Amino acid sequence: MRGLAKDLIMLIFQYPFVINALILCFILTGIHTYLGYHVVKREVIFVDLALAQVAALGACFGIMLGIGRDHPAGNYLISLFFTLMGAFLFALFRSRKKLIPIEALIGITYAGAIALSFIVLEKSATGTEEIKEMLAGSILTVSYGELIFVGVLYSLIGLIHWFFRSKFFAVTENPEFAESQKMKIWFWDFVFYGTFGFVVTSSVKVAGVLLVFAFLIIPAVSATVIMSNTVKKIIFGWLFGLIGCIAGLELSLRLDWSPSPTIIVVFIAMLITIVLLKRVKRSFSKNNE
Repeated sequence: MRGLAKDLIMLIFQYPFVINALILCFILTGIHTYLGYHVVKREVIFVDLALAQVAALGACFGIMLGIGRDHPAGNYLISLFFTLMGAFLFALFRSRKKLIPIEALIGITYAGAIALSFIVLEKSATGTEEIKEMLAGSILTVSYGELIFVGVLYSLIGLIHWFFRSKFFAVTENPEFAESQKMKIWFWDFVFYGTFGFVVTSSVKVAGVLLVFAFLIIPAVSATVIMSNTVKKIIFGWLFGLIGCIAGLELSLRLDWSPSPTIIVVFIAMLITIVLLKRVKRSFSKNNE
């Protein structure tokens, strides 16, 4: 009887190291869902994937220079430098989108960054493991120090976005109006992409490129499908992310799957379910008219 009761208790609450991973996922959900709303609204969906890969490329160069896991602060700064340079380019080219579409720049940046990452890591003795960690991350080994760091950093970035929320939302939702009000769109774009770069650099270090992209896009897209109000979209995205994280980590423990890919699969399954329910509801409403 005790064995059955123990099996019914969620496994994520039985292992201390998983609690750290769960807290990390909650933190990532909080900041990335909000940023994801802006990214989806701006229609630059793959900007996170591109910046995440640029951050990973910076980390790869750090490893090549001998500034790897033994020098986490130095590796982080190199990665951050690469990411901020990418953020600057995106802000610059968005203001000149008639010359070169921003989507083209994002695609080129991602392809170039991942190609260079593979080339650099080929010279490393642990290249295969480095590539795997770069993509899938290692959230089950996150330390208390890393949790505190990302928690404090993301809180500060959240405060910046809260104080200047009218500027960010104006540029995201109505750039023509923002321009008519003499707002320096290029400047606010750089602040957005710059703070975004800090988030991506820190997130990739602990969660990997693919999971960071999933946190940014899937909850935001799911919220867009089912909600119309901005505030409701962000709140729904948070709830979506929290439920998906709990279910994903639980499933990964029970099936002995890697946690990051499992969370992504759960997110996608939830998104598909929401889309299907939305269609069923729409069909039902039409039949009753």
